[in-house]
Amino acid sequence: MKPILITSLFLAFISFEAKAQTPLTGSQAYDKAQNLRAQARKFYDKDNPPKADCDSALGILNSAINFLNEPDVIELAQDNLYLKGRKSDVYYDMILCYTLNKQYDKALDIFDKMGDEGNYYRIEFYETDSLFMPMRSNPRFQSALSRLKFRQALWKDESLKTPYRDNLSDAEKVAGLSLLWSQAKYNFVNFDHAAIDWDKTYLDYLPLVKNTSSTAQYYKILQQFYAQLKDGHSNVYPPKELSAEFYTRPPFRTELIEGRVFVTQVFSDSLKKQGITVGTEILSIDGTPVLTYGKTQVAPYQSSSTPQDLDVRTFTYALLAGPAAKPIHLQLRNSKRKTWQQDVSRTGYRDVKYSIPSVEYKRIGQIGYLTVNNFEDEKIINQFDSLFTEIANTKGLVIDIRNNGGGSSGIGYHIISSLTNKPFKVSYSKVLRYIPTINGIQWHENQPGDWDANGKQYYDKPVIVLISARTFSAAEDFTVAFDFMKRGQLIGQTTGGSTGQPFGFSLPGGGSARVCGKHDAYPDGKEFVGIGIVPNVTVNKTVNDLRNGKDAALEKALQLLNK
Repeated sequence: MKPILITSLFLAFISFEAKAQTPLTGSQAYDKAQNLRAQARKFYDKDNPPKADCDSALGILNSAINFLNEPDVIELAQDNLYLKGRKSDVYYDMILCYTLNKQYDKALDIFDKMGDEGNYYRIEFYETDSLFMPMRSNPRFQSALSRLKFRQALWKDESLKTPYRDNLSDAEKVAGLSLLWSQAKYNFVNFDHAAIDWDKTYLDYLPLVKNTSSTAQYYKILQQFYAQLKDGHSNVYPPKELSAEFYTRPPFRTELIEGRVFVTQVFSDSLKKQGITVGTEILSIDGTPVLTYGKTQVAPYQSSSTPQDLDVRTFTYALLAGPAAKPIHLQLRNSKRKTWQQDVSRTGYRDVKYSIPSVEYKRIGQIGYLTVNNFEDEKIINQFDSLFTEIANTKGLVIDIRNNGGGSSGIGYHIISSLTNKPFKVSYSKVLRYIPTINGIQWHENQPGDWDANGKQYYDKPVIVLISARTFSAAEDFTVAFDFMKRGQLIGQTTGGSTGQPFGFSLPGGGSARVCGKHDAYPDGKEFVGIGIVPNVTVNKTVNDLRNGKDAALEKALQLLNK
């Protein structure tokens, strides 16, 4: 069969499909555009594709553009930024095809159209890939590329990416603060929760950044500035040259339990021999009572969405962090109430054993116990699928995401897709746009999508999910979907209360930052950002449980599943 016939049949199919009476949703239109791109790639995405194959791909891509230019689809794209971005992607595919065909004038025509869409990505690819070598001297190509570069310089803040120095200039310091202020002012989606006068906060911090005498001090002030947003997905990160000064921690972890701070994990045998073991209480740090130290020296610099999230960041993640060369002076107390003073180095340990697998599974009686510690590792999908046969032979399943700080929501949804035999709803979201002509903002809503059931594997037994304040971001997206579909109970503590889609940008001196640009909620609009997801059964940690090695939340889940 000739390629042109394939294209004709495909276009006929598209024409027939367009006559369907059921209106498309934004997500369906997005999927359709992506499917057309995938169909086209089968023709051109290979070494030295023949002209006929590129022509077939171009036929499909032209049909995708025609689809995206339909009035109904254009209207859908106004409220779905992912759909709106597909036209630029299709144009990119067409540029590749025309260039492969050596139809350079047509490639440049599409290049201009892509520029009209506002996309400035892939500049380095156009400049360096050998495919575009024949066009690089063409004035039209140079003009189109310059247009993209000017747009990139405006929106990627290239001129503000100055190199690291021990003390930045006042101009750089003010520019960095101003960039943080403007990015949040026009893009941050959770100002209602922050409840602050952002412009006044900016003015208050201008003299503070000018008065810093080092880049390290400057970045501490910037972190404090963004902490005012009260959002766990809006953060400032110091330059890599300062990482050892900001983030070095000794190899043990702590936690706030019943209003006191305890050691919960120790990764060094030498520290254990010094008496620092699970259950050891920290009374003071560098001569300051530990709660006061946390609230004055740590908490002001933590970007967090909820009180429980702030406690985790203050008393677990950041409490012991600081300069690598400076030991911490601790006052400690063990379970027998013996108290002692000890200097603890932050670094220099040669016996650190720190390994937390992404997935762990075991069987407790007839109940499966699946721990997923992150949703970052794509291998989790295959690991879960490989375990499914074992999981299917249990009479109940506990999924533990108490230490899951997030990653990719799709990994979590993949697991849920095996716990149901029908599609399930995922989060509703919205982004904002500043409209200068009305001096205000408009919300653009993304209605909750449907995630398909796995179809190949289905676990229909009872399921319980364990959550905590360290359940965060994509792990909360997982929790929302599981909770909304009423698949089982949530046991443990209220989650961290922060998810969304942050976008990053560079700061003077080599640092960086991010701002949350997407607000998520339950499919029915129920809020959890800034609140947390409340469990059906609350089980809080106790000092006695910690010291006795008891996991009360897991025990409660097993009790309910074994009934």
